[in-house]
Amino acid sequence: MRYTGKLVLSAILSALTFFGVGGCASAVDRPTAGGTTDKTDYAAPKAIESKELTSFYAHFYLPGEWSPGRENQFYTFTVKKDDSGVLMASARSGNATDGDVSRSADEKLLTALQSVIDERHLAGENGVYRVTAGLPPQFQKCHFDAGYASGEKLTFTKNNNPDAEWAREIYMAFANWFAERGDASLLPPGQSFGPIKDFSFAWTEDGKKTRCAPVHVQEEKAIDGERLLLGKSVYDVEAKQSLSREYTLFPEDYAERIREILSAHDLRAFDYHSVFYKKRKKEEHPALEIHVNFTDGSHLYIDVSDATDIEALRPLTAELAAYHDALFEE
Repeated sequence: MRYTGKLVLSAILSALTFFGVGGCASAVDRPTAGGTTDKTDYAAPKAIESKELTSFYAHFYLPGEWSPGRENQFYTFTVKKDDSGVLMASARSGNATDGDVSRSADEKLLTALQSVIDERHLAGENGVYRVTAGLPPQFQKCHFDAGYASGEKLTFTKNNNPDAEWAREIYMAFANWFAERGDASLLPPGQSFGPIKDFSFAWTEDGKKTRCAPVHVQEEKAIDGERLLLGKSVYDVEAKQSLSREYTLFPEDYAERIREILSAHDLRAFDYHSVFYKKRKKEEHPALEIHVNFTDGSHLYIDVSDATDIEALRPLTAELAAYHDALFEE
């Protein structure tokens, strides 16, 4: 199941309204059963000057299969000195009492963690402690605590947001770092595409929309008796008129060739079944459409117009366009 920030906010606001909890000018403590506990330090600084992390702790819930056997649960990541004074990094999943993975920490990991803190403006959460009880597991409290060489502290405790980008990025910072050191157990499942049943592709460029897709043609347009053909059409978007339409036979290896092209690109951010999927605004007339139906009944539908998405997919679209252009030149 996917969650959105609006769902998180709605759940929390509903609970706040029900229990009559409002804002306050100073820290309060209301440990009411089924209510909200607010111990926020409103005087906590919202900027951290130091960039030199000396300790780190994060505990949060992520939905989805982030690694084998770890689905829909809390994760705990720490960087702290052990009994002998060595700075150690560890990762724990679920209710395990010992770290699932542990290695001596280094500057590369600390730099990656600080980058997430900076890019996601986590210092703005400093001092927050506000937790509503009785929410579903994915919204139960998460914790964050970072210590710096300057003595500064960045800490917050709040209801978990299962779609929080900072949590995903912290997870991946540790997962990639451990993988580089020989333990890839935290890495999410890789992309895998099975046999393709059918495929269609459309892209808009310079005011012209080109579409390549299977087409059932009339008998007089059949090629070698085949009426299910690969069609290519070009449409002038501004003039709202068709510029060209042509057909060709499917190559015997067409489905496998498309699968090979798709597999060479990381599409997990566009795949609903992936933990990397990012929900996007539904486009009525997307600038780029890639629709794939697989023989096992699953599918991959990419419909985007956002410039960032278009740019990220440009290598794939260029390869698909070149392949289809070649088929119609034969």
